[in-house]
Amino acid sequence: MVHLNPNANSEETLEELRKVVAALPRMPKNIVDDTRHEKVLSYVSAFIAQADPVLLQTMLNDWAILDIFQACLAPDQDYRVSCVALRLLGYLLKYDTTQEVASGNGNNANLWQLLETRYPTILDFMIENTMGEEALTRYSCWFALERAMKYDDGARWLLKTGKCADMVSVALKDTSTYVLTAACQFLVAIIENRSIEAQKVTAHDTLLDTLLESISLYKLIHTMMTDQESETNRVAGLEFLWMITDSRSDRGTSFLRQSQLFFPYMDLLMDDSRLVRSRALDILSILLESASNPLSVLGKDLAPSQDMDLDKTDDQAMTDCFNYLLDHDVRSLVVLTDSLKALHVATGILDTMIKPLCQSDEMHGSGSSFKDTILSTVLWIIQALQETSKAAQNTSSHIHNSTIAVHGDGDLTKQLNQPGFQDLVKAQSRAKPTKVQNGQLLDEELFASAMTVVLGLLQRPATGSTSLRLVLNAVKEFFADDTLGKVLAHEKVGLDLANGLSLKLYDMEWDVRDNVVEFIGSLFAVDGPDHGVEWALKHDLLESVFQKLSDEEAYVRAASVHAFEIVMHDSRGWKGMCLKNLDERLSIQLPSLIRDSEAFVRRAVLEAMICLVSERESGTVLMVNGTNLFVDATFMSRLTLDDSDWEVRIRACEFLAAVWEHCLALDERADYRIRASKRLKDSDSDHSDSAQPPKPSSWWFYDIKGDKILVEATRDSSRLTRLTSVETLKKIKASIEERLGSDVGSIVKEDNGAVSEHGSNEAHDSIRTGKRPVDENTEDVSSPASEPSGAHPHAKFYAVLKSLDFERLDATTSVEQLYEEVLNVERVEDVVMEESENPNDAKVHTPIFGAFNKDHNVK
Repeated sequence: MVHLNPNANSEETLEELRKVVAALPRMPKNIVDDTRHEKVLSYVSAFIAQADPVLLQTMLNDWAILDIFQACLAPDQDYRVSCVALRLLGYLLKYDTTQEVASGNGNNANLWQLLETRYPTILDFMIENTMGEEALTRYSCWFALERAMKYDDGARWLLKTGKCADMVSVALKDTSTYVLTAACQFLVAIIENRSIEAQKVTAHDTLLDTLLESISLYKLIHTMMTDQESETNRVAGLEFLWMITDSRSDRGTSFLRQSQLFFPYMDLLMDDSRLVRSRALDILSILLESASNPLSVLGKDLAPSQDMDLDKTDDQAMTDCFNYLLDHDVRSLVVLTDSLKALHVATGILDTMIKPLCQSDEMHGSGSSFKDTILSTVLWIIQALQETSKAAQNTSSHIHNSTIAVHGDGDLTKQLNQPGFQDLVKAQSRAKPTKVQNGQLLDEELFASAMTVVLGLLQRPATGSTSLRLVLNAVKEFFADDTLGKVLAHEKVGLDLANGLSLKLYDMEWDVRDNVVEFIGSLFAVDGPDHGVEWALKHDLLESVFQKLSDEEAYVRAASVHAFEIVMHDSRGWKGMCLKNLDERLSIQLPSLIRDSEAFVRRAVLEAMICLVSERESGTVLMVNGTNLFVDATFMSRLTLDDSDWEVRIRACEFLAAVWEHCLALDERADYRIRASKRLKDSDSDHSDSAQPPKPSSWWFYDIKGDKILVEATRDSSRLTRLTSVETLKKIKASIEERLGSDVGSIVKEDNGAVSEHGSNEAHDSIRTGKRPVDENTEDVSSPASEPSGAHPHAKFYAVLKSLDFERLDATTSVEQLYEEVLNVERVEDVVMEESENPNDAKVHTPIFGAFNKDHNVK
C-alpha cells in the first residue's frame, strides 16, 4: 500500500512498487480520468525522491526500469503513459548519485551512460517530441532534458544532435506556459553548470555558446521582452529573466550582466501591461536582494575599466545602487505628475528596496539614511494621492496636516520638498494607497506623518477593501513596535483610530466590514502585538465585533465568529470577554448561527464551540445556555451525519470529542471515579434513588447521543470524517479503560447479557444495513434515561466499542485509499469477450492495467 513516507525497506511495500512499475506499459488507453496517471507518477516518484542508492540500483538492475520506460514510449502507446515514464526518468536522473566513469559499460556506469549506450531510442524520443503535438508530451521531454544537464556527457550528447537551437527557439514561443517554464529551466540548468574557471571549457560552455551563435539567444530574449505587439511574448521573455535572477547565483548574475537583458528595465517597469510591470518589479526585487553589484546588471555602472567592479565593496555597490534608484529613477517618475502609472511604479521601486535594506548588516549609517528617505517618500506619495476632507482637518493633536517632509539630502529629497510640488501632484493624480512595509523602521516623526495618512484614508468614503487591508497591515506593524504601540494604546490618536474602524464596521461594502473584523481578531493571535490587544480591549472593540455576528453578509458573520475563536485562545482576550459577559452572550448566540445556511459559517461556529469546551473548559456555559439545542439528539444527528458539508461533519465529530474530554475532566474534579467504584462494589445491594451519587457530567455526552453519532459517523461518505470519528472512538475507549482500570472487566461481565448482546448487535447492524440508530422516536439503549439505576454510565458504550472492528475501520480511513485505483484498477467492463475455438464461449479476464492483479495475485 502507499504511504505518505514510503518505506522502501519493507519487502511488501517494495514488491507492490515493483508491480506498479512493471504494469506501466499496460495501462489501458480507455482510462478517462487523467488523474490516475498522475497518481501513478506521485506514487513512484515518492520512492525515487528518497535518493536511496540501493533502491535506485535495484530499479535499474533488478527491475530493468529503463526497459519498462522504453516500452512506454512505443509508437502505439498512450501519450499519457509516455509522459509518466519521461517524468519518472527525469526524477531518476535528478537523484542519480553515481559518478561518471570513463566507460559506458559495466555496472559502474551512471544512469546517463546507460541511456546513451543501451537506450538511444529513449533519447531520440525526447529530442523528437520536444516539438510534439501534445503539450504534456513536450513538457515531459523538457522535464527530463533539464535534469540530464547535470551530466557533462548529457550536454555533449545534446551538442552532437545539432537540434538544440531549433528546440529552444520553438519552446520559448510555445503556447503552453508549462512548456515555456520547462524550457527556461532547461536553459538555467545549462547556465548553472558552466565552468567557474575561465581557462576550462566544458560541454555546457560550448552548448551555451552554440545557442548564442546559432539562434542569437540574447537577441531572441530581448526581442521577446520588447515585443509591443504581443504581451504573451513580453511575459515569456521576462519569465526566462526571472528564472535566471531567481537562481541567485554568481553564474546567473554574470549571464545577466553579459547579456544586458535587463538594461531596459525602466521601459519594462512602465509597460502598459500590469502583468509585465509586476513581473519586472519582481525581478528587480530579487536582483537587489541577491546581486552584489545590481547596477552592473541594470547597465548603470559602466565604468571605464573592467576592473572597477572588483575594487568596489558590496557596501559601496549597494549605496551607489540605492542612490541611483532614488535620485534618478524614482525622481524621474514622480516628476511625471500627470502619470498615475508612474507614481505606482515609483512606489513599487521603493518597496523593492525595503527588504534588502532590512537584511543588510553592513550599511549601518547609510542604511538608516536610506530608510528615512524611502519611508518618508512613500508617505509623501500616499498623502499626495489622498483626497482632502473636512474630517481630516479635525484630527488629534498628535498628528498634523502639513505636507510630509522627505528626509535625506539627495536630488529626490530636494524635488519633493519644493514648496507647492505636492499640491501639483495632488491636483493631477488620484489613486489607491500603496503599502507601507515594516512599520518598525518608522521613528516618531515619521509615525506622526503615517497616522495622518492612515486616519485620512479611514475617513475617506471611497477607501475600498484593498486599500483598507494595506492600511491595516501598516497599523499592525505600528502596534508591533514598542514605542509606537504604546502611543496608539494610550494616546488620543488610538481613540481616533478605534472610532475610524468602528465606522468602517458599518460600511456599505461587506468586504470592508470583513477586513476590519479580521484585523481586530488578528491582534489576539499568538504572534499578535501586545499593545494591539491592550488597545482593542481598552476601546471595547470586542463588543463591536459581537454586533457583527448578526451581519447580513455570511462572510462577515463567519469572520466575527472566527475572531472570537482567536480571542478565546488568548488569556487576556478571554478575561476581557468574561468582564463584559461576552462568554455567556456568545454561547447564547451560537445555537442560532449553527443553523446558518452557509457551510463556512457553520464550520466557524463549531470551531468556536470546540474552543469554548476544550480551551476554556466552559462547556457548562453551553450546557446551560444551549440546553434546548444540544440535548436535541435529532438535531445533533442531523448536524453530524446529514450536513451537506463534510468539513462541518468533521468539526461536529471534533466537538463531540471535546465534550467527552471536558465532561471527564469535570467528573475527575468531582472525584467521580471513587464514587463509581463504590457503586460497583455495592451493586448487589438494593439502593434507593436518593442513595445514588449525583449524575456525572458525562451524561451530557450521552444526552446529545454522542456515542451513537460517532459510531454512525464511521461509515460517512467522507474519508476524513470517518478518520476523525474512528480516532475519537479509539481515544474514548482508551480513556474509559484508563479511567475505570480493572473495573472495566466487571462492568462488561455484569452487563454482558443486557449490553453486549444488544449494543454490539445494534452497532454491527447499523454499519451493515445503513440504518441510522439516532432517532427521536427510538428508545436509546445508551441513554441515561433508559439505564437501570445501578448501571454504570459508560458500560454499554464500552461494550459497543469493544465490538467494533477497528482494524477494518482503519483500513477504510487510510490515505492509501486514494491510490486504490492505481493498485487495483476497477474493470471497465465486467465481462470481456475473447476469441476461442467456440465462438459462443465467453471468457472473463482481468483488464490490461489490472493484468498485474492477475499475474501477481495482487488483491
